[in-house]
Amino acid sequence: MSIFRYDSRHKVVTFFLVAAAAAIGYYLNQRGQPTFDNGQVKRTGSVVNGRNQGRWTWYYPDGRKKMEGDFAGGKRTGRWITFDSNGDTLTVSMYRNDQLNGLHTDYGPDGRPTLSTNYVNDKPTGPVDPATQ
Repeated sequence: MSIFRYDSRHKVVTFFLVAAAAAIGYYLNQRGQPTFDNGQVKRTGSVVNGRNQGRWTWYYPDGRKKMEGDFAGGKRTGRWITFDSNGDTLTVSMYRNDQLNGLHTDYGPDGRPTLSTNYVNDKPTGPVDPATQ
């Protein structure tokens, strides 16, 4: 008779411990805001029933805003603004039901509108003179 007896129950216990640790890590990772390597948050916003809802904001690694707009049921709606890395406005667009609907305006480095186009359901209907805005 041998004084050593092999018992494989430790494999089952180890498997469940590793699986539980992986599940907890995955869950905690999904809950946190995504960040850049420097710790700065990449974006903020709410999700309701798996869809973006309300005000969302995206950021550059230095913390300045990159883009901002609203969602309703996962679809872009209302005014959306994009910014360059200096914080100056690049574009302002109007959305309805996740499509461009209304004025889309590009801005120059001096902050003045350079090009404006009217849209209906993502299709341009014609340019608009930026001087008349």
